[in-house]
Order: sequence, then C-alpha cells, then structure tokens
Amino acid sequence: MSDFFNTGLSQQQFLEQYWQKKPLLIRQAFADFESPVTPEELAGLACEAEIESRLIEERGGDGTAWRVTSGPLSEDIFASLPETHWTMLVQDVDKHLPELQYLLDPFRFIPDWRRDDLMISYASESGSVGPHTDGYDVFLLQAMGTRRWQIGDRPIEQPKLIEGIELQILAEFTPDQTWDLQPGDLLYLPPQFAHHGVALNDCMTFSVGFRAPARIDMLDAVINTLLEKELGKKRYQDPDLSLSKHSAEIDAQAVARIKQMLHQVIEEADPVLTKAIGTLVTDTKPSLSVLATEASCDLPTIDELSAYFDDDGMLQRNYYCRFAWSLDGQKGQFFMAGEAYSVNVQGSELLALLAEKAILTLTDWQKLKKNESVAQLLCKLIAEGGWCWQLGEFS
Repeated sequence: MSDFFNTGLSQQQFLEQYWQKKPLLIRQAFADFESPVTPEELAGLACEAEIESRLIEERGGDGTAWRVTSGPLSEDIFASLPETHWTMLVQDVDKHLPELQYLLDPFRFIPDWRRDDLMISYASESGSVGPHTDGYDVFLLQAMGTRRWQIGDRPIEQPKLIEGIELQILAEFTPDQTWDLQPGDLLYLPPQFAHHGVALNDCMTFSVGFRAPARIDMLDAVINTLLEKELGKKRYQDPDLSLSKHSAEIDAQAVARIKQMLHQVIEEADPVLTKAIGTLVTDTKPSLSVLATEASCDLPTIDELSAYFDDDGMLQRNYYCRFAWSLDGQKGQFFMAGEAYSVNVQGSELLALLAEKAILTLTDWQKLKKNESVAQLLCKLIAEGGWCWQLGEFS
C-alpha cells in the first residue's frame, strides 16, 4: 500500500490510526513546495462575482471584534486594508483553476464524493479567523510564509461560542500543542478538534476539506427519494395493542413500533437509499450552479461522438460537477450534479472511467461504446455539461 507522505504509515494505517481520531503533523509532506498561485492571483479570483470569497478582519486585538466582508471584493477594499490582522479566503480554487487538481491526487485514497474543495487563504501578519472547530476533516498545507497552529487534543462536541459576531469563534480555547508550519508542511485535523492559526508573516495556506452531510440532510434526501418513488406508504400498525389507562397517551410501545417501522422502510429500500446518498453528495453548490451548467449543450448521438473521437477529439471533465457511482450486480447507478442515471453494466471499470478521469480519449471511448447503455449515458452527461468538448463545439 502507498506510503502516506513518507511518514512510514501506509494509507490504510493513516485511516486506522488518525482519520477522524487525532491530528497529525507531517513535516515536508510536499518537499520544497512553492505555491502555484500568487497572492495577487488569489486576490484577482476574490474580485470575481461568481467566485465565493470572504475577507475577515480582526479589530481591537482582544479577539472579540471582527468584521466579515463577503465577495466579490474590490481593489478599493484591498487598498483600505491595514498592514496586519486580516485574512482573505477563496473557496473551490481547484474548480476555478483546474491546473491545481494535481494537489488533490495524494488525497484520492479518500472517496472523491467526500471531498469538498481546495480553499486557499492569504493572511497578512497576525491574520487569523479565530480559534474554532470544524464539522469536517481538513488537511492544511502551508504554501507560503509561516503560520502558527495551536491545537486541542480532543474533540469539542458542544463548543461555547462568542456571541454577537458573524464568525463561530470559541469563547474559550486552551491549546495542548503548538506547531509552526513552513511551506510544504501538512497538518491533518479531524472534525471538532479546536484549532487556531495565526500568520507569523504574510502567508498562504491551502485547505483540502472533506465534507460530511448532516443527519438531517441525509434524512431529507431519503424522504424526498421515497416520495419520488412512491414508497413508504405502508401505515402504522399495532396488532399487539393492549389496554391503556390514559386515552391520550403515546406510550413507549407506540414509539417503539414507529421506530421499527422507520427502520423497516430503510431496510426495504436499499437501492432508494443509494440513490438518496448519491444525489445528495453530488449536488452542486449553489455558488457554483451557474458555472456548472455553462457547458451544457444539445444531446449528441453515439455516431456523432464516435466521429468526434475519430477526429482526435477529447472530452474534458467539468470540475464544477460532482460525480459518483454505485454498482449492485449488473445494475449501476451513476450520479452527477444531484441527478441519478441507471445503467446496465458488468464490473466497475466503465463507471470509474466516467467518474474519475480528467480527460476521455479515443482509447477510452473504444471501451465505453462497447456497452450501449454506458455510451448513451456519456451522451447525456455531455448534454448536461458534465463532460465538455475540449476541441470546440461539435457541429
């Protein structure tokens, strides 16, 4: 198994010993790292209307006075900033700058559908977003300058926050460890572990975050899918009903029956459950929805697609769209941008091609078109903008 950033740990050992369990600092995980993005380029992204960004300023120095400005930012805003105590953050840089996808490759042993984005922050000296916890896993790669991280050694399930400010900053924070990160150093933090990063000089940090759907979101997705499929209509039953002293009481036995009924709905609807999960985790962020659909086009035919590939055409994956797939026997489900597609397929190779490659070439198409169901699926994905004509519009 692959070594995990030259730590002597295999990827599996990292998952078993650290993933969602405890922090890990890896010195020079990216040896001799130089940021592929300059602060000026990052600021340029933050000025674009369709890109999600924030500017966070700490005022007063006592940790309670903060100002958050949501993007798009402007040259006037940057010109008015003080020399210290501010941070600029830009989301989804891996999608806006696809050439940075290589930075995600070392993390692909974790399922792609779990990954959220590559966020890049630039901080002036003393810049910070305050001590806080996150509800997701994150890898923090120091890209420029030095940032001091203070870390708690146990998760905080119910954090106490400072009231009256826009940020969720901890009202109390006592660090257990302190590390100064230099370019190339990597810090992994599990969910709910308190951390506080402060720039010791002008610095940039790349954050690879892994999202975790909330239980309520999962339940909502399951319910919506059950309704769509017209399932779950079976009514409550109580053939074991016994006499009760109080006619208005919902007793423990009734609650137990309802709980069992809900469990039974889930157990009887595994394919529906898979669809609910797939559509939820591939749904496009609202902030990216316009960009994700820009590449949509007319539905091509298999013959048109064959001619395109025979003419040295290639397809480029749309990084604004999320992909996932599931296989049960010869019944596959493919998910893209919150939509589910059924496909007849033997094995996982073709589904993996459609979901995981960056470029589709003639060689890939020759494999895909052997299965008409998969070939038709690719045509649909092109029409929906998931795969894009790399050499111009097909005519």
